[in-house]
Amino acid sequence: MTVTSMSMPSTSRFRRLAGHARWLAIPCAFGLLLPLLGRSSPIAANTLTWLLDLAAHWQSLYALFWFVLCLLCAAHARRWLLLTPFALLPLLTASGSLPKADDGKPALVIVAANVYVGNRDPAPLIAWLRAHPADVVVLTELSEPYLEALSNALGSDYRYRELHPRTSPFGIGIVSRLPLREVSVIEDAQGIQTLVAEVAIDTQPVRIVAAHPMPPHAPEWHNRRDALLRTIASDSDTPLILAGDLNATPWSTALTGAARDGLLRTTSLAPTWPHRGRGVFGIPIDHLLASRHWRRGAASRGPDIGSDHFPVRIALHWADDRSVDRSQ
Repeated sequence: MTVTSMSMPSTSRFRRLAGHARWLAIPCAFGLLLPLLGRSSPIAANTLTWLLDLAAHWQSLYALFWFVLCLLCAAHARRWLLLTPFALLPLLTASGSLPKADDGKPALVIVAANVYVGNRDPAPLIAWLRAHPADVVVLTELSEPYLEALSNALGSDYRYRELHPRTSPFGIGIVSRLPLREVSVIEDAQGIQTLVAEVAIDTQPVRIVAAHPMPPHAPEWHNRRDALLRTIASDSDTPLILAGDLNATPWSTALTGAARDGLLRTTSLAPTWPHRGRGVFGIPIDHLLASRHWRRGAASRGPDIGSDHFPVRIALHWADDRSVDRSQ
């Protein structure tokens, strides 16, 4: 009798919880639909578009909460189990990605790493790059102390370098095993730099753009970030790669807009910031985007490098059948 009298109130409380959970499912479902709502707003974002875009970043959490809530609600009404696949919606609303490459030797391996402005120790990054070499490495939040230690640690590796450190989080740079040419630095009215360089693979010029736009903390910065990515994407006659901390997720208007203009995601949906807890509650804002000249090969998220971001790495293949004769 004691067990029965204890279990019945417990079962009753669980059913009440299941009954309340369905009301929480409403805002959760709204969150999953935010990428679609944001895209239906005008290109020139207003305050509402900005707010929708900010809230859309957390798709992984919305999906997790939706799945859990459906299971709770199923205890009250089993038909809720039919709605659990809605948790997969973020896979469909993410910005477009490049097609996968066939097996073969990649034409280029590139890394994007936000090294964190307060970090002074490049050893974890160097160790990772030695274990997993890249042809080109884009660095954001590059500071003078980090640059000095990095230059000493690199030695003769990545001997082609274009580095612009700052005391603010907007230092930027490229280190490369391939010669950098046609280098230019574009600075906006607020002093935020975008670094453009060209490398050659065989005889084919490839444009590399390193960017770190301001976080979209206000509608103005949201608009500037989106405009920057649209401008870069529109100039994609030459094979193009955009790399860096873009302060935008695959569900943002920035990346979906760039994809419409032909600059597609190569990296996964794995969170890159913040790094705490392996990014379980984080969002993917560090990206490698590429024009349709490319196909995506092996992609990975790097280890803890002493930053609050994880680096990302992608092997890129040509979209056509041109050969790659250079050594890696």
